Amino acid sequence: MLTEILINLFERDLSRLEDEIAAYDTEEAIWRVQEGIKNSAGNLCLHLCGNLQHFIGAVLGQSGYVRNRDLEFSDKNVPRQDLLALVGVTRRVVLTVIVGLSPETLSKTYPERVLGEMTTNHFLVHLYGHLNYHLGQINYHRRLTQ
Repeated sequence: MLTEILINLFERDLSRLEDEIAAYDTEEAIWRVQEGIKNSAGNLCLHLCGNLQHFIGAVLGQSGYVRNRDLEFSDKNVPRQDLLALVGVTRRVVLTVIVGLSPETLSKTYPERVLGEMTTNHFLVHLYGHLNYHLGQINYHRRLTQ
């Protein structure tokens, strides 16, 4: 049951991430960092995709994805279409891996120690919360910078 809920939520909110990036008036605005703001929407988008492709795709799905977390925050001016394509790939990876997880795998300890020991179910809920936290920041950033 939790698997179905997570699939629906990740599908919905990764689509919202695409909508937010597409809603910026200009590509420049995606990368704008105003005083008091640490990260652009572009960098948050790269971070979310890197995070999900690593923790779900590589760790659980053994996709072979190799994360460069520093680049998620230092890369700049990635074209909007590339960001949208990256979100699309991330959504496919996330949904494919979650659909394929067995109840046994979900109840086992997540294979990588991140925030202390927790089950895979628990960590997937954490990842969903992380997605929403940054999605809210992107929404606010878009409205603030336009």
